Amino acid sequence: MRLPDLSGIQVPREPARLARRAVRQVLGTLLGLVLGPLLVLTALLLPLHVRAPFRRVRGWELLRLRRAYRVRLAQDDGHFLGGRRALLHGLAATVLGYVMFDLLLLATGVVVGSFFQSFYGSPVRFEFDFWVISRPAPAVLIVVGPACLLAAALYAEGAAWVQATLLGRWTSVVREDALESRMSSLLTTRRGVVLAIDDERRRIERDLHDGVQQNVVSLSVALARARRAEDPARSAELLGQAHRQSQDLIQEVREVAWRVYPTALDEHGLASALDVIAETCPLPVRTEVDVTMTLPSQVESAAYFVAREAVTNVVKHARASSIDLAVVAPGTTRRPTLRLTVRDDGLGGADPAGGGLQGLARRVAALDGSVEVDSPPGGPTVITMEIPCDRDS
Repeated sequence: MRLPDLSGIQVPREPARLARRAVRQVLGTLLGLVLGPLLVLTALLLPLHVRAPFRRVRGWELLRLRRAYRVRLAQDDGHFLGGRRALLHGLAATVLGYVMFDLLLLATGVVVGSFFQSFYGSPVRFEFDFWVISRPAPAVLIVVGPACLLAAALYAEGAAWVQATLLGRWTSVVREDALESRMSSLLTTRRGVVLAIDDERRRIERDLHDGVQQNVVSLSVALARARRAEDPARSAELLGQAHRQSQDLIQEVREVAWRVYPTALDEHGLASALDVIAETCPLPVRTEVDVTMTLPSQVESAAYFVAREAVTNVVKHARASSIDLAVVAPGTTRRPTLRLTVRDDGLGGADPAGGGLQGLARRVAALDGSVEVDSPPGGPTVITMEIPCDRDS
């Protein structure tokens, strides 16, 4: 028995992701040398009722934490880090930023000096009180240069941990790109994929059992009655009925196959498949597709099934009069993302924990995407799906 060929499967480029994370955290730690003192100075102005500068700097600091360290705070509402907390956090950011600046300054001096000294052929000397180290400049550049970069990345990781730990004493903190969080997310996503596959199998079984199988049985009964009929006119009438049932059966098989996977998705793309959803929906559906890039097939498939299930849920439960379906996927951003929005004017009150919406979330989470549901009582209901479109994500 031959195993399937897995050579075409693309795995995430983990070194590139780790390098981007290291650069982001190094720059974020260095930026703390600027925002930390500003946070301390503006916090000292609070007893004088000068609050506007502090609020602005605090917003910058919370933005730095989110962008540089991917730190998400439970109390990120514009009122966190006030008073003495701001002083302590600002001092910590300042000290960590200063050490990072000193480390980068030392690394830059060693790397740049070794590089230029390599052209002269003279060695690099490190003089201490008790000994002197003299090594060829290319060796220092090759060995010490990468070691300094690694030291900066490790120090930035430690700085992120220190600041997240300090913030964790005051509120709950989640580092979205932490290794433990990533592993937990992958384990949850794997379980969600299994559940989504099981749900899809049950749905297909129901479609076949409740629809196709019943029509096949009815067609078989009609043909049997036609064979037993002694009156030619009656037999012809039953054969005509069986023929009509066979046409209905063919149409139903096509609909079941379309619900399993639409051929238009591969032949004509996502826009065409969404047009078919709009044409077959009993409610008016306004579609707007703005896709300026070639989407991966798995992203197109997920977007189609989310749109179809969302429209089906609106028809069944929302009592809406119209549906707006919009898809946007700009190809000019650094990390392109497909954004699908389904909006209806129904009663609202959709439960995000319901089985249907949870099934959509599990399907999208398998592609590192997310689904948000905004459905206040009285409506409108807005379902927003986002999936990254880079093939190596």
